[in-house]
Amino acid sequence: MIIQLPRTSGGGPKKVDIKMDDFSGGVNRLVESTRLKPTEAREALNLMLVQDGVWKPRWGTDYYTPAISGVTGIDGFGEYVPESGDNELVMVGNDGKIYKSVDGGTPSELTTSGSASAGMTAGNQCYFQQIKSELYIANGVDDLVRYDGTNIATYNNLSAPTWAATPIARGAGLTSGSYSYFYQITALNEVGETVGSTEETINVNIERDSWSAADEYLDIDWQAVANATRYQIYMSDEAGYCVLLDGVSADVTAYKDTGSAVANPYIEVPDDNTTAAPKFKHMAMSNNRMWATGNPNSKFRVYFSGTGQFIGFFSDYYGGGWIDLEKGGRDEPVAMVHYQDGSGSGIATAVCKTPEGRGAIWQLSITTATVEDETFAVPSAVKVVGSVGSNAPLSVILADNDAWFVNNRGVFTLGPEKNFFGILRTNEVSAKIRPYWQDLVPSEIDNVAAYYYDSKVLFSVATAGSENNRIIYYDRERNAWVVEWTVGAKQFCEYTDSNGIPRLMFSSNGTGRISYFSTSVKGDYGSAFTTTYRSGRIPMSEDWTNFAKIKNAYIRLGNPEGSIELQILGTLKNSGFSAAASKTITSLFSMTGMGWDQMGDFQMGSTNGVPTSYAQASDIKYTKVNKKLRDLQFVVTTNDIQADYELLGFQADGFLIETKAPSEWKLD
Repeated sequence: MIIQLPRTSGGGPKKVDIKMDDFSGGVNRLVESTRLKPTEAREALNLMLVQDGVWKPRWGTDYYTPAISGVTGIDGFGEYVPESGDNELVMVGNDGKIYKSVDGGTPSELTTSGSASAGMTAGNQCYFQQIKSELYIANGVDDLVRYDGTNIATYNNLSAPTWAATPIARGAGLTSGSYSYFYQITALNEVGETVGSTEETINVNIERDSWSAADEYLDIDWQAVANATRYQIYMSDEAGYCVLLDGVSADVTAYKDTGSAVANPYIEVPDDNTTAAPKFKHMAMSNNRMWATGNPNSKFRVYFSGTGQFIGFFSDYYGGGWIDLEKGGRDEPVAMVHYQDGSGSGIATAVCKTPEGRGAIWQLSITTATVEDETFAVPSAVKVVGSVGSNAPLSVILADNDAWFVNNRGVFTLGPEKNFFGILRTNEVSAKIRPYWQDLVPSEIDNVAAYYYDSKVLFSVATAGSENNRIIYYDRERNAWVVEWTVGAKQFCEYTDSNGIPRLMFSSNGTGRISYFSTSVKGDYGSAFTTTYRSGRIPMSEDWTNFAKIKNAYIRLGNPEGSIELQILGTLKNSGFSAAASKTITSLFSMTGMGWDQMGDFQMGSTNGVPTSYAQASDIKYTKVNKKLRDLQFVVTTNDIQADYELLGFQADGFLIETKAPSEWKLD
């Protein structure tokens, strides 16, 4: 803010008083420094907004878990909350093994009934979802892993049934004829269903709907499948279009088709073997079902499980199933989230990507249908009109009433449209940092990781190289962007230790350890990080051709510690934009209290102690400038691991001067 005081009664120069004490506008990279508002910053390196909008150095970082022998990276991690006992941090190392740690203790390998843990293919991001006291771990490549607090396990992958020596035989009342019928058999276990057997066909002389005599039937026989819990029979009068006819228990390997069973046109032969659960990546719970997507072999597919006791079971027999969104189209689902429809009802929501990076949003619901005495789930999907989506599954999060995600064009939110009932909309929230976003590594947008913590929506992004190396965040309390922190996160997670203390955790590329942020930690892993605040360029008056003689520049700091450097930059009358003044602030804090050393011949007590320190809640410093400036810019930097402060404000005072325009302004 610029305050121009009136001329004195004696006709003296007009005074200039520049004052800035509101920084709630965050960082703005959309416009140049000369057009920023006083509340906005051009740069806020390793800083964060606190209180009512003042800057201070960000949280420090340190390792939370010790190193794991032979592990140089973490492919994914998540919190497991047992029914009793302490919460566990479960990690998948890049050695393919799964580990757990409690309260930052040495990680131990999880096993399957005492044997080696399930090997997972290294280099694939793992996704986690807890339900029914089990933690599900998926990576889209390996079989779905479950952890129950003691052991890890995978489902048994069944083989598709094979036919008996005589697969189909006619009853005595049927002979060969012009009506053809085709059959396939599948096997089920507790979680899913195999693909169909080879298709067998037979010709009969009477149409199936007209079979009525006791000897008008077909006997269908197949071989038993080890560990199957049920078999399903599919039938059609056209090759390649079999639909569900009936089912039998696991101890039966034959079926008599009398023509009385009604085929279910809604349930086709599976084209995926889901008896080890489907291959998928991103998971979410919505309306008491597990929803998942990311099968590399079925890229348009969204899976859903049954409900209640059948959560995690994906066969239609257990109320599960799948749906292809716009199969063969442009929208490819990458993440699932439990959100709301336009009227506020909870609904499974698929966030999709498209080739050019725009994406789309689909919402899915389940209805039930009954054929004879069998009730089954029928999924349906609706595309949100005008929506955009994401190509980064780890960026899809919920923050209060909105879903947040990123794509190549920026950061977007999904939410209800104000004053319009039943309408959802997607809005870009990254306009003020759009140039920054456009400079990110395009090929690494897919790997952006996000998390909502302390009213901050954090995003870890890649500004160079092939991994996330920076963090930026959107401050929901102040509706402002903070850019950037010089630390990268491959994935975020929140972990609550045995003392009930929640910690924001993250993994990074190149280390097999989990790190955490903390207000009580200085620096990054014991080393100082640089902080920089840079304001916009503030003109001396509304007439931006005016110069002013600035006498002094002031800075007001809260609780300063360590070494802090103040720079005043500006456009000088004869030397362009350059440094006008620079000072280092080294006053730390005040010490008070009586010491415990012997005073002369007397000792004032027999116990040790430390003096009491009192930080300065408002410490004002100033430096002389004495320069003719057309605009000025405040810069505050630190490189000291002990440095800390709250930036409460700046001031500068001087007076406007009458001077000729610099010769370099003149056009020849």
